[in-house]
Amino acid sequence: MIIENVLAVTVQFFGLLAQEGAAVPAGGAVPVGGPAVDGAAQNPGGLGVLFENPLFLIGPLFFLFYFIVLAPEKKRKRKEQQMLSQIGKNDRVVTAGGIHGVVVAARPESEVVTIRIDDKQNVRIRVNRSAIAKVAGETGVEQGGSGKAGGASDGDAGDTDD
Repeated sequence: MIIENVLAVTVQFFGLLAQEGAAVPAGGAVPVGGPAVDGAAQNPGGLGVLFENPLFLIGPLFFLFYFIVLAPEKKRKRKEQQMLSQIGKNDRVVTAGGIHGVVVAARPESEVVTIRIDDKQNVRIRVNRSAIAKVAGETGVEQGGSGKAGGASDGDAGDTDD
C-alpha cells in the first residue's frame, strides 16, 4: 500500500513536470499573465509537490521517532531481560519497592525469586523477577567492607583484636 502511494505520487510528479514543459511555447517566450502563469500558480512543480503529500512529511518523522524513542527503549528492555535472566544465588538485589536483599533461590525457569532480607532472623520473601530493579552483584565481594561495619555495631569489634 505504501509502495503504491509512493509510486503514484512519483508518477503524478513527473506528469506535472511534463505539463509544465508542454505549456511553454516552442519559442520559449511565455506571455505575461498567460495560461502558463495561471497553471504554475495552480500546480506547484518541483518541491511543492513533495509538500502536498503528507506521506513525505510523516515518513521522515516516523524514522526520527524510531531512532530517538523506540530503538533505545528496545535496547534497554533487552538489557533488563538479560539482567533478570542472569540472577543467581547470593546476588544482592534491590526490588522496585526498595527492598534490599540477597537471592537465596532463583531457578532459571521460574518467574519467582526468593530473597533473604534479614540474616539474623532468616526473613525471606518471594518476589517476581520483574519486580527486581537492580542487581548489585555477589555478596561475598561486597560484604567484605559492609560486614565489618555491621559487626562493629554489634560489639564484635573486640573479638577481632585478639
